[in-house]
Amino acid sequence: MLPPAERLQGAQLHRYVGDKLYWSLHAPRQTGKTTFLQCWTKELNATSNFAACYVSVERCQGMSEQSQGQPWIVNNLFKRATLQILDADNYETVTLEHIQQAREQMILGRETHLESLSYRLDNPKVRYVIDKLLTGEYAAGLLNSDACRLCLDLGLVSIKDGELSVANPIYREVLAREISYNDQVMMPKSNIFRWQNPDGTLDMDALLKEFQGFWQENSEMWEEKSDYTETFPHLLVMAFLQRVTNGEGHIDREYAAGRRRMDVAIEFGGSWNIIEIKLLRDRQTFEKVKAEGLKQITNYRDTFSSSLRLKDDKKIPCYLLIFDRRSEDKKLPWEERITWNVEGEVTVAGC
Repeated sequence: MLPPAERLQGAQLHRYVGDKLYWSLHAPRQTGKTTFLQCWTKELNATSNFAACYVSVERCQGMSEQSQGQPWIVNNLFKRATLQILDADNYETVTLEHIQQAREQMILGRETHLESLSYRLDNPKVRYVIDKLLTGEYAAGLLNSDACRLCLDLGLVSIKDGELSVANPIYREVLAREISYNDQVMMPKSNIFRWQNPDGTLDMDALLKEFQGFWQENSEMWEEKSDYTETFPHLLVMAFLQRVTNGEGHIDREYAAGRRRMDVAIEFGGSWNIIEIKLLRDRQTFEKVKAEGLKQITNYRDTFSSSLRLKDDKKIPCYLLIFDRRSEDKKLPWEERITWNVEGEVTVAGC
């Protein structure tokens, strides 16, 4: 094989590295980019002046999913996983667990790049798009709106197969935490709720029943102060869960315009639970929304279980939260509005 470095005539890549600068390599598929990079890293290591590391985003478990190829996120995740999560003299393979720990560090660290996302929410156009994403609803002309184009230009969202979603899971988490932060701060201390089993796992039945009581006592007053009236139920659920699991568990959120729901997967004490949030609107029936939600949450559970490589006989507990937002519902007594039923493998909680 011909020496691959000779193909980059006049590139002076050693000068870039010596001056601590970045450079990018662009070329069509199957032209030798990977081959060159692998050979060049070996050459750099041979000089004893540099330490070169080649990272395949596609092959690095969890990296591609979390970053969606965003260069800053790739660099930051890998740097944290190798220099902070693992010891300096530890050369074991970076795993999904390491990436998840690095991801949580990034979010809690509120670094400048991620901190800037929160400032974007001050823009009414950005707030409008995020509001639609959280509720999972498509407004007429959303994809062609100035608001959507702004969010695309900022790199906050992406469109794939006609579906609008947040650009990557880390942005998705940062935005969700940011807009629910005020509710989380105002939330009572987590130790007043009964939510943990003796083995350290979540007692999700008890936790969600505590939430139903909290919703009954506080939702009307808190909603009057909320900047996000459409997504208020979603935000209160997220704030409630974040307050309980903060620092000890992991929350994975899925939301995109067009799905008409929001999925939340919670890991705590080594076990997972899945919650799907749906809104019941005027001119809709509870039974129809419930049937749709039951189908959606079981499909999501199967997909999510596959990504975790769980055994087929191990089913993740599922909970469908339906918030009745119909105008006539507010006239009913709370005894009729708060419900709890088990439908096959799914617990259905009405609020």
